[in-house]
Amino acid sequence: MQTLWVSMPILRNIVLGAARNRDELRQICAQGGITVADLDNPDMKLSLEQNCALMNASLQLSGDPNLGLHIGERTTVSVLGITGYLMESSKDLLTALHHLQQYTASFSRLYRFGIQLTADEAVYLCEPVSVWNDLSPETARQSVDISFAGTLHILRLLTGSQLWPLRVYYRYPRFADTRDHERILKCRPLFNQSCNALIFSRQDLQRRIIGYNQALNEVFINMLQQKLGEESHSFLQQTRTLILELSRLSFPTLEEVAERLHLTPRTLQRKLQEENTSFRVESESIKEELARNLLLSKSLTVGEIADRLGYADQAAFQRAFRQWTGATPKTYRNRQDKSV
Repeated sequence: MQTLWVSMPILRNIVLGAARNRDELRQICAQGGITVADLDNPDMKLSLEQNCALMNASLQLSGDPNLGLHIGERTTVSVLGITGYLMESSKDLLTALHHLQQYTASFSRLYRFGIQLTADEAVYLCEPVSVWNDLSPETARQSVDISFAGTLHILRLLTGSQLWPLRVYYRYPRFADTRDHERILKCRPLFNQSCNALIFSRQDLQRRIIGYNQALNEVFINMLQQKLGEESHSFLQQTRTLILELSRLSFPTLEEVAERLHLTPRTLQRKLQEENTSFRVESESIKEELARNLLLSKSLTVGEIADRLGYADQAAFQRAFRQWTGATPKTYRNRQDKSV
């Protein structure tokens, strides 16, 4: 079961926004192991590795250090598929953003979107999965730029009116030149913050959406629920998603995951057994996926990756990785370097 993926329309938007001609389009696609024809397949899912490769190629060929911002300011709801159309038919902006949070899994598992409310403000959060920041911090940052600029553009399209954030937060270090950020976001960003967020006036997000249609809205909700099916609501998928979310700093234990699910460890194991698996099997599956991606990052040593994935020492990680792939972590990393 692939845990980390993004739908083709998301990356199609980036690739087409970066390529200036057919030849560049082919070059970018080749870096991600896809064809130009694949760009028109809305059901295709791309791995985190492909996502980073395509974004890196787009950045290099375009020569645009603010590519994310510039793509974002041209982004429409269509890149989000049915979730975008659900937003377009929602009652107001706050409801639309709640729907985005609720149905992110319909178009990607590389991001976590969220809305937090106070009495006067609404905080819109955009967080790439932590392994993405480890593997390719620049493309992760660019993805936040796309989300921020894209969200503002979409919210304006939905209401037909201008809308600006009160404040903008980035987890990342300050950029050398923030003029484009200030022009597009209409706000001077704050850096090295605890989250990536756009902070709005709560009243601004109560604006009604031009295309509000309750009947159509319900149709899209039913379509999304059917599309996600049992997978998004299954206990197994909930557990895998939680393991991934908790692995931001260190790999979670059975007890930590059970506590977050409000279960005892024994009950968690029993429920997984009912789905013909176990916590160990699912943890190992996610560890393998994370390990393969983390080894692509030259900024992390094998020892650091072993520690990140919860192994007692580097030797234990090497044994596990050899069981998964038939190769040592170092050999695997060298092979990937040669294939680039």
